[in-house]
Amino acid sequence: MARRFLFTCFLSAFALFAVLLLSLFVGSVPIDSAKILTTGSLDNIIFFSLRLPRVFASILSGLAFSVSGLLIQKATGNALSSPNIIGVNSGAGAAVLLSLSFFPSLFALLPAFAFIGSTLALVMVFSISLLTKRVDSSISLILSGVAVNALFNAVISTISSINPDVMATYSSFSIGGFSGIYYSQLKIPSLLIILSFAASFFLCKRMDVLALGDEMASSMGYRPTRIRMTLILTASLMASSAVTFSGLLGFVGLVTPHIAFFLSSGKSRQSLILSSLIGPALVTLSDLLGRTVLSPSELPAGIFMAVIGVPFFIFLLLRRLK
Repeated sequence: MARRFLFTCFLSAFALFAVLLLSLFVGSVPIDSAKILTTGSLDNIIFFSLRLPRVFASILSGLAFSVSGLLIQKATGNALSSPNIIGVNSGAGAAVLLSLSFFPSLFALLPAFAFIGSTLALVMVFSISLLTKRVDSSISLILSGVAVNALFNAVISTISSINPDVMATYSSFSIGGFSGIYYSQLKIPSLLIILSFAASFFLCKRMDVLALGDEMASSMGYRPTRIRMTLILTASLMASSAVTFSGLLGFVGLVTPHIAFFLSSGKSRQSLILSSLIGPALVTLSDLLGRTVLSPSELPAGIFMAVIGVPFFIFLLLRRLK
């Protein structure tokens, strides 16, 4: 089993590395690798100022959304949960737009605003779900997430209509993409994502304990409610940090944990490692397809993630209902 897992990790890492190289060197403008290090050349500018930060952003967001999806699924015990489905993405997006509208000078605090918005969305989802005690908790959580998503998407649409200058590329933001990414946008979010990712490794044992059930976890000396809140807050911090530069990129947090779970033994640590490799590869591949399929025109990466995610979500929903 250990050899199989190591082999799977190797293949996943190789796929990520291959997609990374393609994203750096393939595009509407071909790059001469011999001229990349020539300061001031067109190849140097395109590589270091445009493609490198874009690839870095896609890897970061893939890591953030996939791991946060895994944490949320473990916390809720619901295989259909993910950051975009239960309102984390839309809550963070609404908070970002509100902060840009009313506090434009506080641009450096965008991750903090996004975290507050995503946390508020989660509180609303769980509050609504608790009110529907007679409804199955899994279905209740999904329906609550749909309601909260609709509310925050309405807020986003209202802000973009009243103040279009705040989000001139709202359509791209709502779908999710990496056009026009700069290093300055990634400094604080990348730090938060990396710290949250490191913290998630220390939560793996607690995730496995939580999977045994609340009674078993309590008998072993753990507090299930505290574990759930820690997982959800960590996931919220990761996803909201990614929203500040990638937009409302969906389905990564739903698809990736299932692939990782299928390829691993089901242990949280193995699923976490595979999610951290597969998620960035999927997002980077989606961004590469968006840049090249209709070159020189460009499509947001979120469109290709939706092409993968929507059928996958329908499949999971039908299997769960059966």
